[in-house]
Amino acid sequence: MSANTENDGLSTLQSKRPPTLQDVADALKMHKSTVSVALSGKGTLSRETRHRIFHTAKQMGYVPNPIAQKLASGYRNPAVCVFGAGLDTGLGTEKLLLIQRILSKDSIEVPIYICAEPDSDGNPSQSAQLRQVCRQRPRAIICAGNVLDESVFVELEEYQRSGGFVVSYDTELPIQCDQVIFDREHNAYTAARYLLEKGHRKIGLGLSSKIDWLPDSPHYFQTGRIRGFMKALDEFGAPINENWVFQHATYERGGEELARMFIESEDRPTALAIVNDYVALTFMVTVMQHGVRIPHDLSIIGHDNQPISNYTPVPMTSATQRTDEIATAVVNLLQARLNEDHFAPRKIYIKGTVVERDSVAQPSH
Repeated sequence: MSANTENDGLSTLQSKRPPTLQDVADALKMHKSTVSVALSGKGTLSRETRHRIFHTAKQMGYVPNPIAQKLASGYRNPAVCVFGAGLDTGLGTEKLLLIQRILSKDSIEVPIYICAEPDSDGNPSQSAQLRQVCRQRPRAIICAGNVLDESVFVELEEYQRSGGFVVSYDTELPIQCDQVIFDREHNAYTAARYLLEKGHRKIGLGLSSKIDWLPDSPHYFQTGRIRGFMKALDEFGAPINENWVFQHATYERGGEELARMFIESEDRPTALAIVNDYVALTFMVTVMQHGVRIPHDLSIIGHDNQPISNYTPVPMTSATQRTDEIATAVVNLLQARLNEDHFAPRKIYIKGTVVERDSVAQPSH
């Protein structure tokens, strides 16, 4: 190969982007592995070949990627990656940031990776993005378990087999790993039971119906809520009216949709358990504008007990989700696993309570 031919290739590459190892190999008409061996100082290449490779790489401005070199040698990235599906204005984002903040205090690098939520067409983007995260060989992955496609679980199991640690939180996952599970079934049960103990028997449920994927799956994050709600009503002999289980969008838009469905109903419940507080806020404001008196005509209990519950037109009773307790439990499990990994996977269940305010009263009729 002539020097002029090599130089022609160099000038073209130098005008575009930083050269890669493959670019150097292509310019020399050599195999990538040969170039890699030469630049690493290993192998039994001749002095002339090694010199030509070094000279060409220098001319091209090639700089070895130190991260790639470490990964190739079996290096394990000390970072702890947090992986989840979607950001929100509620507690999902709050838990991500709490976990990151606690670990950062110990000088641990904690990048957060957010992927798209799955859809009914089986979009593989979640597993593809997680695969990219795993290729970085982080020391551990903390996984927000709700709204994940089942293909993600395969990637997590493969990552564990390669020596990485997984800690999940929120929804129970069908894999063997440390898990912090927020008991949504108990949460919905507690909220419904609170209304029942106030004397209500005509009780509805408002759920944000984000997507129609795997509604019967045990790790679908709304399944537990529905189960807990129905369990409470069954214990009190209260009717379960499917027309009072409302599915709507998320947050403010969901509150407007729920209000419209409620106002258009001829047979209305006397109380509603609404997931979450932002949906309940918009619902409350909208129905009050249509003459519904809270709690005289309708009692409302929200979910998550976010700060906004104190500032609704009628301060709102809400079932809690203890984000600080969840984040602390995740970090404790992770630190225990990093210090001593010879114990069986553990599960910690976090349960909420009810914070009473003014939005629930005994039924007036």
